[in-house]
Amino acid sequence: MNQLFDKIPENLFGPLARKYKAIYAYALVGLYHLLKSRKTDLKKSDYVNLLKSSGDDLLSLFSVHTDQMEDDEAGQEVTPEADRGSEKDPDAVLNDKVNYIVRKLSACGWYILSKDPKTNVEYLYLPAYSIQLLSWLDEMTSNTSTYLPLVHQTYAELKMEDDKEDDYMYRSLLNAKNNAESLEMSVKLLKQQICVFGNRLTNVLDPNQALKQHFDEYRTDISDRYYHPMKTFDSLGLYAQPTIAILRKWLKSERILTLLVREAKTEPMNHGKNEGQLAMEIIQTLQDVIDTFSSLAKAFDDIDRANANYTEAVQRKVNYLSSSDKTVKGKIDRIILSLANEIKNNPALSYEEMPILAKASDSIFLARQGFLDSASLTMPFKRAGAVVGEPLPLDTGFDDFEGAMEMERRFNQELDRFSDEAIVAFLERNMAGRDAMETDEIQILDNDDLVLYILGILKSLLGLLPYTAVEEKPRIEYAGWEMPLYRFVRKGKRKA
Repeated sequence: MNQLFDKIPENLFGPLARKYKAIYAYALVGLYHLLKSRKTDLKKSDYVNLLKSSGDDLLSLFSVHTDQMEDDEAGQEVTPEADRGSEKDPDAVLNDKVNYIVRKLSACGWYILSKDPKTNVEYLYLPAYSIQLLSWLDEMTSNTSTYLPLVHQTYAELKMEDDKEDDYMYRSLLNAKNNAESLEMSVKLLKQQICVFGNRLTNVLDPNQALKQHFDEYRTDISDRYYHPMKTFDSLGLYAQPTIAILRKWLKSERILTLLVREAKTEPMNHGKNEGQLAMEIIQTLQDVIDTFSSLAKAFDDIDRANANYTEAVQRKVNYLSSSDKTVKGKIDRIILSLANEIKNNPALSYEEMPILAKASDSIFLARQGFLDSASLTMPFKRAGAVVGEPLPLDTGFDDFEGAMEMERRFNQELDRFSDEAIVAFLERNMAGRDAMETDEIQILDNDDLVLYILGILKSLLGLLPYTAVEEKPRIEYAGWEMPLYRFVRKGKRKA
């Protein structure tokens, strides 16, 4: 975290925390648009002309003197231009304001002003952090955005490399990993935003506001931007499984793994790593991407349900708030809605200070919602908030005899999974009637087999099993694992 503040200036975000933050934000977004449109270096004069030509109306609200009063530097004097602003013509005042903003942003570290000694022309040079932040500001202030079809892009790239098997397979695998991480964050963002809009809906008491939130905000920012593309042309359900199939094929093929290791050795970031290390990293990367796409396909089912629940909630909310029930119940609902609106809009006032509630209290009794506890029926009465205490302790005793027997049976069953008998049965199953076998002949199908395999070696070395274990090689690669090679030899004759 300290590296972040070593890279950016201390007052970088100062202009966006001042009174005229909207004007400074407008100037920064304009700088980013100018940066994208220019193919050469940015001249200070071009930036000044841009602000003067497009921000005249906005800059009319800006005061240099007022902005200087907010500076953190003690005893800073007001510039003469700020004092004589009213004595100048409008063009001169606008020129002073624009030049002050340009100097202020430069002083805060958004860019560097440098004059060419040969031409006396001033240029703007932007650091890397500044360009990244300006891009983010532009995206936040823009109403349009382009969705990148990462799912289809990943599948198409891997499919092409799977067919060609050229020298770009390793880089395609790295791109797939980056795309999977970006997709994972996009899916999390989508789920979080749907939940945020759903919670906002509980505080909406106007049908027009509910419709505005759904169509102007949720549909534009969430549904059209993320949800709809992920359901149609960049569908996880359509491309996730084919992508996983390609990666699993690569994971199982020793030939393809050898190609990937050979390509990885040519990358500068892998210098100093041997083939074994690169093979393990590639296998881990393949498995990580497979796991990510598998989890994303399942996570999107939850997003579908959340989106359907939110859409249904909006419909019910609008129907309820816009209903024109002429019955007594409908009139009571409108009265209660008016009371709720007044309480919500005036949180600092008591009930007696609210006009509608004060008038309603003349005919009905109103009280704040409360709770009962052990002291509610004794004097003196005291209003307090609910206190969450320690939970009641669980009874660990077994009064029920059958329940105790069932617990003991399950406990013994769990212990028997890795008993000596279970280890011997595992080894005999893999020996298939032979008197000796190598450990690379043992089938490891799940985690239980892996535990039995390890226990078999250890207990055979300790002489606790009817086998002897002799180490033949300190390390081999088998089924994606690095392990020593042992030879199991049966002691004595095999029982008939």
